[in-house]
Amino acid sequence: MIKNIIKLLLVFIFAMFCEVDAQLYSDHGANRAKGDVVESVSLTQEDDLYDLTIKFYKKVSFVPRIHILPNGIQMFLSFKKPVNLPKIGKQNQGILKGYFFEKFGNSSLMFLMALKQKVEFVKKKYTKDSIKISFRKKPTIVIDAGHGGKDPGTQSPYEKYLEKNITLIIAVELRNALLKTNHYEVVLTRDKDEFVSLDDRIERAKSGNGDILISLHTDYNKDTNLRGISVYTLPSHGFGESDNKFNETLRKSKQFSKFLVGYIPNLCKIKHQACRSSDLKILKTNIPSILMELGCISNSKDSKLLLSKLFRKKVIYAILYALDEFFEKERKTSKRQVVR
Repeated sequence: MIKNIIKLLLVFIFAMFCEVDAQLYSDHGANRAKGDVVESVSLTQEDDLYDLTIKFYKKVSFVPRIHILPNGIQMFLSFKKPVNLPKIGKQNQGILKGYFFEKFGNSSLMFLMALKQKVEFVKKKYTKDSIKISFRKKPTIVIDAGHGGKDPGTQSPYEKYLEKNITLIIAVELRNALLKTNHYEVVLTRDKDEFVSLDDRIERAKSGNGDILISLHTDYNKDTNLRGISVYTLPSHGFGESDNKFNETLRKSKQFSKFLVGYIPNLCKIKHQACRSSDLKILKTNIPSILMELGCISNSKDSKLLLSKLFRKKVIYAILYALDEFFEKERKTSKRQVVR
């Protein structure tokens, strides 16, 4: 008799604890079951800046361990009480390949998010009810080394080198400088002495998910006194004002061109009215694009300068400064939008 009474008391006490726990885990909705800890996962975007937010139900204690991967985020969450596996997942939307939760033991979860592009960590913030991680998509710069293979371009009448070779040298040096900053991804339309058609160059720029294209060339003129650097974008004529995509792409192209031309005079000789426009096919990539004439190969001074590592370094610095300013300005003018 006494044993039965003790059993009934134990059952009653256990039921009371279950009721307390049930109330604790049901603060946010009647569908919440005991052991549910994750309320929602969201991903918001502001231009190239993304915010991952994981919201927890109230009064959930957790210890996070977060690893920022080149192409995603891995997170381990330890809880004081047993937890359920969240039925939350997402696949293939925008930059997102997908994310999901896995359960480890009774009281630990792993969250894994895979991304289509490389990102850099910006900041993270913890509260009692959420984790917020900010990361940024690295802009992809497409570098197009003009000419190549059976298409030699122009030739220096002084040092006898070919345009296709000097553009490739500068393209590789620019790529290395960009990657060294750890702020950019880089796609080369060619990385060796090969012929690549204009159509293939444009396709490589598009398939590389480029954010801006820089096509490198050298100028040539019968007047050997002419020298300096010039920058070309597409002209605005021939397109209606209703073509919003073209207008926005052209606006960005001209903005970057303006920044670039602004840095060059402090470093090297530049042509008068260096911001120019021309209906060049390589600029018709549907991404912001410029063509940069690195100097007049027909001028003896420019021809020698292009062989100078110091001169090429100055040109590369001008491009780096212009890219940094361009993307910083674009981030400030962008509007916030929700992607998940």
